[in-house]
Amino acid sequence: MAEQHGKALVPQIRFSGFTDPWEQRKLGELFVIGGSGGTPSATNASYYGGDIPFLGISDIKNRDITTTAKSITEKGLENSAAWIIPAGSICLAMYASVGKAGINRVSLATSQAFYNMVFEDETLRDFIYTRLEKADTDNEWNPLISTGTQANLNADKVKSFRILLPSSGERRLIAKYFADLDSLITLHQRKLELLRNIKKSMLDKMFV
Repeated sequence: MAEQHGKALVPQIRFSGFTDPWEQRKLGELFVIGGSGGTPSATNASYYGGDIPFLGISDIKNRDITTTAKSITEKGLENSAAWIIPAGSICLAMYASVGKAGINRVSLATSQAFYNMVFEDETLRDFIYTRLEKADTDNEWNPLISTGTQANLNADKVKSFRILLPSSGERRLIAKYFADLDSLITLHQRKLELLRNIKKSMLDKMFV
């Protein structure tokens, strides 16, 4: 929640030393390159199984996207609207799991189900990612979703999404705080998975 402060909004909790109001901006004003992807024809086997990772919704499990279940070939890339999304971009789902987002840590291609955003400033990118994560958690995309055979967003709605932006100094602290928190969560998830695997192994060996 936030309170009105002039024409901007001020959050209830802030890092010490910051008092300036946040500036309202459209998401489309904050990245340098943006666009959806494309899908090579599924009937052409030569388009798939290559060296280019091809992002699917199920590949987004947390902040970092490091691997994909599918891949495409250069031929598949050339014969579709797909393009190479440089590592360090934000990939936002517009279909199916609308609002789900991740940061790709490897260069990859995506289907048209994603809107992909390239940033010059990593701190700004991390702040935007965290804000989009909140939008997903709070179902902020729901009023913008078009209904039909499949609920979805479109590029114009994504670019028009309004975000309150703090100064660069405050933005840096916020971005680092949540990035560090996500890293801690991922670390504990890996430990939990390891413990589950150890437990399963012990169960298999102790019970017949």
